[in-house]
Parts: sequence; C-alpha cells; structure tokens
Amino acid sequence: MPELGLTLVSGRHHLDREVRWVVPTDLRDPRRYLSGGELVLTGMMWRRAERDSDAFVRNLTAAGVTALGAGDHPDFHSVPSDLVDACAAHDLPLFTVDAEVAFAEITERIVQRLSAGRSGDLASLLDRHRRLIAADGIGQILELIDRELGMECLVLSPAGRALRGSLELGESERAAVVARAHAADRLPQKVTLDRHRCCSVFGIGSTIHTGRFLVVDDDHTRWPPERRLVAEQLSALLMLELDDPSQRPAPHVELVTALHEGRADAHLLRSAGLPADGPATVIAATGDPEALREAVVAETLHYATAATTEDPLRPPTAAWASRGGETVAVLTGIAAGPEERARLVAWARRAAAVLQAAHPGGTGAVGVGIADPVASPGGLGGALEQARHTAALAQPRPGRIEVAEPDHLVSHRMLLAAVPLTCPARSAPASSTRSSNTTPATAPTCCRPCGGSSNATAPGASAP
Repeated sequence: MPELGLTLVSGRHHLDREVRWVVPTDLRDPRRYLSGGELVLTGMMWRRAERDSDAFVRNLTAAGVTALGAGDHPDFHSVPSDLVDACAAHDLPLFTVDAEVAFAEITERIVQRLSAGRSGDLASLLDRHRRLIAADGIGQILELIDRELGMECLVLSPAGRALRGSLELGESERAAVVARAHAADRLPQKVTLDRHRCCSVFGIGSTIHTGRFLVVDDDHTRWPPERRLVAEQLSALLMLELDDPSQRPAPHVELVTALHEGRADAHLLRSAGLPADGPATVIAATGDPEALREAVVAETLHYATAATTEDPLRPPTAAWASRGGETVAVLTGIAAGPEERARLVAWARRAAAVLQAAHPGGTGAVGVGIADPVASPGGLGGALEQARHTAALAQPRPGRIEVAEPDHLVSHRMLLAAVPLTCPARSAPASSTRSSNTTPATAPTCCRPCGGSSNATAPGASAP
C-alpha cells in the first residue's frame, strides 16, 4: 500500500487478512482497546529496550490484531531489527510507515475505504465526519452523531470531568462511568446507571491520564455492526483531535527541570507560556504509579476551567512534567491566587477521590502537596520545597491518593512545638533507698525519641 505510505517488511503470506479498523497507539499493552482485526499504528514510544518488542507484539497477537505499522519515532530511521524479529516470531504482518505520512491520514483513508462497502447512508455520514475534522471537529461531530443516529454522547476526562457533548450525566454518574472504565480489562463497557438507564463507554487514548472516555447513551451490546462502526470511528477521530497530555512540551520540561535545580526564572516561565507576574502555585506529587500521579496533577490544574464557564478543553495556564519519581506543576493566573486557595484544594481532593475510587485495591499510593501562592518567580524554589514537605505529610496508605496543603504543615509543627523539651523520664525524682520487699514504681514513659537524654530537643526545635 505505497499510496498510504506503508511498505511491507514481513508477513506477505497474510496479506489476505481483513482489516476491520485502524488504531494508533504507543501503549505497551493496548489489549483493552483492541477487539480483533485492527491495523495498529505505533510510533514505538513504548520501546525502552530490545526485549520490549517481543512483549508488545505478543500482546497484539493475543488481541487478534491483523497487522502492525511502525514508524514516526524521532530516534529510529528504520524499524529496529528486534521488532522485525518479534513480528516474524509471532507471525504478525509488519509494515513501515513513511515519515512523511501522518497516522491521521492513514487512519482517515483506510476508514473511508472500509466505509465504501457499507450502506450509502453510513458512507455519507463518515464523509461528513471527515469534513468536520478540519473545522471545530469534536463538538460538531458529536452533534452530527446525535442528529443522524439519535446517539447522545459525552466526552469525559480520566476523573469524570465533562469535556464535550450533549448527554447529561450528574457528577456521581460520571464518577461511576469512569470507575467502571478504568477497572475494565477491555473497552467498550456497558454501565448501568439505574434500573431504567444504561450507557456504553468507549476508550479514547491509551493511558490513564491521556485516556479520555466517550460515553454513549445506549447499550452497545445490542447494536448492529453499522452502529458499532460509527462509535468506534468516532473514538478514533476524537483521539486524533484531542491533545495527548502525556507528551509534555519541551518548555514545560525545561521549566520543571530548572525548578528542581533552583534556577527557575521569568524567562523560563514565559517560554512555557505562563505569565511572569502575578500569583503562582507549585504542586508536587510523589508515589506510584506514575500514571496515576500525573492524572491527579493534570486534573487539579484544570480547576480554573472547571470552576468557570471557560472551554473545558482549553489548556490551563500551567506547566507540569515528571522528573525523578516526582511530578511537579506550576499553576498561574487567577486560580493560583490566595482567594481561590480553598476551592483549588477542594477540587484537587475531588479529583483524587474519583481516581482513587476508580482503582480500588491498588498497591500504590500517591501524596499531593499544594504550596502557598508566591508573587514572583524568585519564590518558586521555596514553594517547591514547601510542596514537597506537604506531600510527604500526606502519608497516603496503600491504594489511596491524599492531598495536603501548608495548613497541615503548620499544624504538624505546632504539635512538635507542644512536645516538652525535657524528658519526663529523666526529670522524675529517683528514690535513694528502696525496701527489698517494695515494688519499684513505674518510671514515666518517655514521649519522644530522646534515648533518655535530658538534653534532647524536639525535631525542628532548638535546645535552650
């Protein structure tokens, strides 16, 4: 298929296999987003070592994928030999993708070919989808689906924030939908909302923090193949239209790196698209898994758009990135000001609660610390340290996400200050004589780890 920028590398004897759909992904294990018969396109971002190729291809063959197209990785000028060997070993046809051809173009052209053999109405509908993608695609495509097929839809963030669509779901209903979607081994899934209502949730994207969800107000298990095709195509088009938060912009990574190294300044803020004047709030998250840590930070940063009438897909005036087992964010604008402080913390805790409920029984734990706002770039370094200490105080138990703020830090220090500096065990008077038949009095219990020294001081306090 040279006209699509695809060149066959191996698997010529399987060219008669049917391609039912096209799925672009860089997820190491995309099985939950596959149902068989797909042409998978990958930029190989999952490959960190040679052994990763065999695991990736094994997952594809287990899902019944028809073929694999590989390319578009900035570090590879050709398909790595370990990926070629893995496809040959698992009998999976492999194509290289021309660097000049976008995955979106391949997806669109193959979908058009698949549509041509179906009903005239469906082909016409898909053609209109193609035209709408060039404009304000998401909202208009969802409106078109509603008008033509009577399918009300809603696009949700990983924490259940409504992004686009006409389907009305309450906060608790959205939380239930994303919880079911996160817990599922494979999408789509049917979700029962009450005795008389259910919906279907499809995946958009490949990871917890990039994987948004498409909710359709209908039971997909009872659909004819044509309607199922429309929903799957809609998910694919939305994935191409929506930004991928996991791919952090270079200026954001540079700002977070500089903040770690104590050299963040106004120039780096402006390079990251943030104002250099006005309030800024630093957020630090620690713990695992990384994807869950990044998800709660990303959702927290969307407080400004969620609390106002702004477009929920509009990026927040913030920069974030992960580095060294820690996710750090700098939030600017009105949402970072002291007046919004309580509402920002409440929003972060709501997002944490939804994501935590969506991953019950997990072994990981994530602590999130939100520092006090600072008025200038010179205060960012201190704010990062405060956010780190606050995150450490969160002390989440396994399977939990805890959000803490500097008030917790102040309370902790006040408790330490209240601990007596002199050990009562040492200050208690000792009896000089003791009768041989008298039971010794119990010594006072030491209330601090002083080792019995009367000169011990409380952590963070100075001895008199």
